[in-house]
Amino acid sequence: MKGVVKAAVAVGVAIVVAYPISQEWSARASIQRHLINSLDANDAAALKAWPGSAQSFVEMLHDRCMRANAGNADSCARYKTSYTN
Repeated sequence: MKGVVKAAVAVGVAIVVAYPISQEWSARASIQRHLINSLDANDAAALKAWPGSAQSFVEMLHDRCMRANAGNADSCARYKTSYTN
């Protein structure tokens, strides 16, 4: 009986640890799918190495776009609608 309890606890811990990681991987894959035409090779590499969340990466892209386009929100709308958390 002790073995079953230990196994159940181990499975529970694995699920608690794996769920947020799988959500983040899913969010990053979603960014790559939805922003495929706007991500250049450098942005795609940066996404893979990004230490923060997928949401913070999209926010960085949006901020960069706003600076590059002198605050023109219409030209940067794809970053606001491409990823919702």
